[in-house]
Amino acid sequence: MANLLNDKIFWKNTLKIAVPVAVQNMLFSSFTLVDTLFVSSLGDVSLAAVGMSSQWGMLMNMALFGICSGTGVFVSQYWGVKDTKSIHKTMGIAMTFATLISTVFFLLSFLAPQIVIGLFNKDAGVVSEGVSYLKTISFVYPALAIGDAMGVVLRSTERVKLPMINSAITTATNIFLDYCMIFGKFGFKAMGVKGAALATVVSSWLGVLIIISVSAVQKNILITKLSNVFAYTKNDLSVFFNKAFPVMLNETLWGTGVFIFNLMWSNMGYEYYASITILKTFENIAFVFFVGFDSACSVMIGKSIGGGKIKQAIDDSKRFLIINPIISVVIGALAIIFKAQIVSIFDMGSNISDLTIETAKMLIIIYSISCPIRMLGFSFIVGIFRAGGDTFSAAKFDLSALWLSSLPATLIAAYVLKLPFLVCYAVMFVFEDVIKVALCLPHYKKLKWIKPVTEEGKSANKEISNE
Repeated sequence: MANLLNDKIFWKNTLKIAVPVAVQNMLFSSFTLVDTLFVSSLGDVSLAAVGMSSQWGMLMNMALFGICSGTGVFVSQYWGVKDTKSIHKTMGIAMTFATLISTVFFLLSFLAPQIVIGLFNKDAGVVSEGVSYLKTISFVYPALAIGDAMGVVLRSTERVKLPMINSAITTATNIFLDYCMIFGKFGFKAMGVKGAALATVVSSWLGVLIIISVSAVQKNILITKLSNVFAYTKNDLSVFFNKAFPVMLNETLWGTGVFIFNLMWSNMGYEYYASITILKTFENIAFVFFVGFDSACSVMIGKSIGGGKIKQAIDDSKRFLIINPIISVVIGALAIIFKAQIVSIFDMGSNISDLTIETAKMLIIIYSISCPIRMLGFSFIVGIFRAGGDTFSAAKFDLSALWLSSLPATLIAAYVLKLPFLVCYAVMFVFEDVIKVALCLPHYKKLKWIKPVTEEGKSANKEISNE
């Protein structure tokens, strides 16, 4: 293990990508954190309503993540041989389908918000607050689609500073507008949860404009003729979806599974759901380290495989499988030690109930204990298998663990055995993460996840297989 981790070039390349991506995600998570902190001062009902609306948006984000993950498979491997023409066509495909998905979610959220919020909870106060938030936040969906598509192209071509700087600007803008629009400061009208949504919409569209404007000045990989971006053919679509469709299906069905979990939790009581909103906000902050390393993992492995450096990709994958569990143990231990302090941050206005506070503390303990095995599974699926081009196996293992194990076990725990909320939440983690790692590990060892999309990668892989 020491020899694997004692590689200066590996650490240089990893930190070059991981640190800016981690900072970017930290800023984005701060974006969410500030929203949650400000809204929590309005009480349990407002916090639960925003959390439920956010979970609807999460379902769209998972579909977008599927498209972007599939895009990253191609862009990182094309980047290994500097095939910019194929990168631009792949970006065009991602832009097209991400925009279509966001449009569907926008129409449903804007035209039928009562139906969407009603899926989570029937409490009149929760529905009223949720509708106000959802109708406004729906305008952010197209911005997320465009921004995500551009962002994955920049990250996959090792241009990570612009997304990081952009996140810093939009986060600062969101914090200022949150304060003004929620509480009515600096001449703004106090709008409560609607103000939180409007602040997010303004700052998100600002981010899109910044990336386009700076890219135009830098003349980076995003800038080319529109005819080059939308020059993809039926054959290009066929090749793309052959690899990307399993990822898109994976994330969409995984997001649907999580959506079902959230329906379950929200109908157990809005105070429990408020505690989950607190946990997810903390989780977003903790998760930035893993997102940074797994982004680096994905780009480096994809680039190496695309360029025909198969052995280097294998060694790098081993390094990341050692690093992520170590980080997760440290973060989990710190979270358990400081759980009371973490949760107290969200009770600024002393409007959060004791049940919500105590439940949130226990959720942090459950999450922290499960974190090492959970992050190992995440590394296999997102950082290694997809980057290697084996999107089908990644989808198969991820969805099997969720739909055939975790979801049935949790439904039985909640509705047949009628176990307490916290026990059901722990069952969800155990029956997904342990099963997922058990499925992934043998497949990883057989090296069947190495499936290049470039000719250089295919030739090198044949040589490795014949040795």
